[in-house]
Amino acid sequence: MSMSEETALRPNATLQEFVTHWLATRDRRTRHSDAQRLRDHVLSLLGKRRVRELRSEDVAEVVRSMLGKKGMTVKSAKNAYAVFEELLGAACEQGFIAEDPRTLPPDLWPAEPAVEKPRFSAAEVSSLTSDARLDAELRIFHALGLYTGLPVRELFGLRFADLRELPRAPFAAELGGLLESWQQSGFAAVFGREPGPEDWLVPRRSDVAQPHTEGSMFKSFRRACVKLRIAPRSLQALRNTFEAERASAGR
Repeated sequence: MSMSEETALRPNATLQEFVTHWLATRDRRTRHSDAQRLRDHVLSLLGKRRVRELRSEDVAEVVRSMLGKKGMTVKSAKNAYAVFEELLGAACEQGFIAEDPRTLPPDLWPAEPAVEKPRFSAAEVSSLTSDARLDAELRIFHALGLYTGLPVRELFGLRFADLRELPRAPFAAELGGLLESWQQSGFAAVFGREPGPEDWLVPRRSDVAQPHTEGSMFKSFRRACVKLRIAPRSLQALRNTFEAERASAGR
């Protein structure tokens, strides 16, 4: 049964009437926020208009009105428009609108400012990979993130058997010496024995047979940043730094 049959909406229903019945079909978890966005940004302009009369010019005017409001960000405006867009789609599907009004001018939405990804300075990179105040295995983890460019989640699953397959360009010099020293003597100094091929490159200090998880490493990483007096950032900042350095070097 269609929405119009279920709710007996008349063909000349106003947008306010359609919204009321449409909201009744929405998930209860989003219904309140959907209603608030439509009330604040759409119904104040178009609530009394017949749904069948809505055109793309009307929809564009809603977007312009939202963008012109004091304190409204592009992201918030897009979130509000997404609800309106979904409602209009339902109206089209149910036959209340003959011509889809969701085609907007291509330059209607302003470009959002680029958000700078968090990363580390050259001095911070040096501290994270060489400062003796940090546990040796943490310095190795930082080096792997900063010099291989691998996704953070892949780093936890690396074993010594994977050393030959690790990407080393363009930071082979920075990474090579650290990993060689870790394999030859560093691991044994921490864990009391030489590493085998199946040992984790960065195991937990409390249990050499267990690799770190993203959660456990993030806690250690945060403590390392505090100890070094580096503003804490996400683990993703390691890879961001790799990508930024590679780009700036033109490699």
